[in-house]
Amino acid sequence: MRTRSMILVSLVVASVACTGRTDVGEHREAPAAPSPQDVLVLGTRDGTVIVGSSSGTVLSSEGGQVAAPDGSRLYATSRAGGSTILEARDSSTGDVLSTTELDGRLDVRAASLTGRAVALMRPLPAGVDSAYALPRTHTTIVVADPTGDERTRRYRLTGNFEPEAFSVDDSRLFLIQYLPAEAPTSYRVTFLRLLNGKVEPVFGRFKTPPERMPGIRLAQVFDPTSEQLYTLYTNRAAEHYDDGWADASYDDREVSFVHVLNLRDGWAYCAGLPRALWGEPARAQAMAPSPDGHFLYIVDSMKGRIAVMNTRSLKITRSGRMDLGSLEQGLTTARMSADGRTLFVGVGGSSLARIDTGTLEVLGRWPLPGDVSGLGLSEDGARLYAALGGSVAIVDTETGDATGTLAFGRVESILHVATP
Repeated sequence: MRTRSMILVSLVVASVACTGRTDVGEHREAPAAPSPQDVLVLGTRDGTVIVGSSSGTVLSSEGGQVAAPDGSRLYATSRAGGSTILEARDSSTGDVLSTTELDGRLDVRAASLTGRAVALMRPLPAGVDSAYALPRTHTTIVVADPTGDERTRRYRLTGNFEPEAFSVDDSRLFLIQYLPAEAPTSYRVTFLRLLNGKVEPVFGRFKTPPERMPGIRLAQVFDPTSEQLYTLYTNRAAEHYDDGWADASYDDREVSFVHVLNLRDGWAYCAGLPRALWGEPARAQAMAPSPDGHFLYIVDSMKGRIAVMNTRSLKITRSGRMDLGSLEQGLTTARMSADGRTLFVGVGGSSLARIDTGTLEVLGRWPLPGDVSGLGLSEDGARLYAALGGSVAIVDTETGDATGTLAFGRVESILHVATP
């Protein structure tokens, strides 16, 4: 990803002040405890900003930053002559954890769970996203320790690769390999063994050989419980590719599927979605894992459908319809409650749907003052944060009442929520 400048438009916090109260006589009641302050990592069109939800304090606004899979750290690069300064921040405080200088002009592409490894490559051309393949015959990847304690390693690989994620022990870097290298029409998952620099295939969950798949990455979510990375793909080529892009569509309908990558055991699997979820723009679909890591919920707001995948068998075990009412075309987002009983779904339109994960029925809707583009949940599950384009609404998950508003310009997503 590119390092981008972040423009903060405004910040307004609506909250209820807590005050002490003096009773008759000499006794005083203790002042009411202040509401917990969460720290939000917000993705905007201009970069990334870290803000405290109660005080409204901006903890960091360094621009484009790449998050570790669990959101615990953020990484950004800046230029210093012909070198790159790599900076690591704690996403729950905004504090700088480390800085180190690297040779050459580099941008962060992927970060490890441990905080000890970051994969970097040369910056992409302006306006190009790493989700789309650029033609190239060789790829240079730099793996650096953000603290500077371990030596920086450079790998020059034959072929067209993009870093995807590190294994949990940092011994492997999973890669997306685009084929053919100079005119990509499909991809497959490989990994770089960091000890010897060899690229090896990633086998399937059931020891099946690796497959070549057509697909454009649309959304990604990491589940720390199962240590699996889920990526939603569409088979349909975008305008970025010519007619040579492999297209596995059925009856000329757009087909989406979930790519599962286990970061501990190192296997990958493409899980197909039911035909009932085919044919709509993939921005109408969203994913959310259950708190215990056993299930992945996939919703399609335009079709009013929901599917539940068992993350062990990798099969769709349940599916059903959702009565979401009249919906506008818009981005769909989903977030699971802390107890796993309720799935919150936000779509284009000013409401937030609540779905019972046991029955897959809509429990009701909570009104919101704008279209939802992202959702985040506090660690205790009591507060739901909804990105609404120009603001972030704070919603009580028990009552649906809006308890506050953070007003920012161009908020697109909520990358992480933590309670220090």
